[in-house]
Amino acid sequence: MLLVALLPGPAAHAQAMAAADVPPLAFGAMFQQYPQARQVTWRRFHDWYQASYTQNQTRRLVRFSMEGDVEATGQDMALTALSLSIKHTLTTYYPTRAFCRAIEVTNARTGGLTYEMATCETALSRTITLTANGRKIPRPQ
Repeated sequence: MLLVALLPGPAAHAQAMAAADVPPLAFGAMFQQYPQARQVTWRRFHDWYQASYTQNQTRRLVRFSMEGDVEATGQDMALTALSLSIKHTLTTYYPTRAFCRAIEVTNARTGGLTYEMATCETALSRTITLTANGRKIPRPQ
């Protein structure tokens, strides 16, 4: 079953962090490139630093390298707007999971799209990452 609510939640293996702990180049790049960003929160996402923020009432994210380079951008999307391929993968491989958030993420270097869907049945959200055609992307170890 897919739920249609869009709630803020953590990304896959992202660890919350204080703004003071974000590398200065990444922190500065955020506010230089996104001066309209509001309600900014930071997380460590693999080797990147993810800023989640609100702009024009839309929840967005941007992932920076330690040097302040944009690695990926994303924004929330309605679960109902996911492609049929993605919906098929979710219902086939995760039939008992309830999903509460979907984010379309663009790789800044390649332009490739991935989709991150957060589960919402426990206090600890788990994120499933799929390609545009519904293929699962393995979690980094």
